[in-house]
Amino acid sequence: MDYKKGFNIKPKQVLRTGEIRFTDGTNDVIPNQLACEAYGYTYDTATGTCSAFPFNSTLQRKFNNILNNVSGGATENGTKNTILNGQENTTKGDNFNNIINGEKHQIENNINNSNVLSGSFGQAENQGEVILGGGGFNEVLGLGLSQQSFIQQSNKTTDNTETALLTQYLPTTYIQKVKNSVIGFEANVIGINYGGEGEVGQYGYVQLTGAVQFTNGLASTYHQTSTHIVQSGHSGMNISAEMKDVTATSFGVHVTGLSETRIQWTASVKLWRNQLQTTF
Repeated sequence: MDYKKGFNIKPKQVLRTGEIRFTDGTNDVIPNQLACEAYGYTYDTATGTCSAFPFNSTLQRKFNNILNNVSGGATENGTKNTILNGQENTTKGDNFNNIINGEKHQIENNINNSNVLSGSFGQAENQGEVILGGGGFNEVLGLGLSQQSFIQQSNKTTDNTETALLTQYLPTTYIQKVKNSVIGFEANVIGINYGGEGEVGQYGYVQLTGAVQFTNGLASTYHQTSTHIVQSGHSGMNISAEMKDVTATSFGVHVTGLSETRIQWTASVKLWRNQLQTTF
């Protein structure tokens, strides 16, 4: 495009958001309202931007609803690389790399790399979660009332400070609490020395078994036992683990390592969920 008479800048590029990028021939510049409107565009005085068209975020998300194989349900906006097989299954949007098989399952918004493998009324609410749907008592609103799931947690420690493990090793990501439910759990926790005090390769293996009750307000009550599958005298690592709250809305495995010892932790967590539609 040529320069308009009286102006030493001109449009260079239209961004996908509709915003016009101008240039003086060498550098990118931000146009004022006079220059923007002189070239036939719309100037937003609130944001100080010049646009060729209004940006529609919903439309953009629909463009991102791609590379899916849907033969049994619906993918909401922003779902990518996802397979739905069966009937009446749903991804709630901004999801990627998920698989659903069965019927009336749901993967919640922003949950990725998760699978709902069988049954019906399964609900995935955690990153990387694997779900076996339990039928939800065939209630219309029975999503997630009865199900089994598998979640991986991990983290690293360098001292004996109690530390919460992370779901899929994602920052500040833990297991989500469920209102009006009792969740049975089993967690197999292994910590391996990878440097510092002691010998590299020394390890500890703790198994947690128990249950937690969550009220309608997400207050929690835990009952659990901890068993050292490999005693510290055999492995050289006297470590401990416990299932407990992390935040007001999340929980997960907490571990305590050894002073001046670098430990790499992983926990394979199995959950059994029984949720009521009645509040308590």
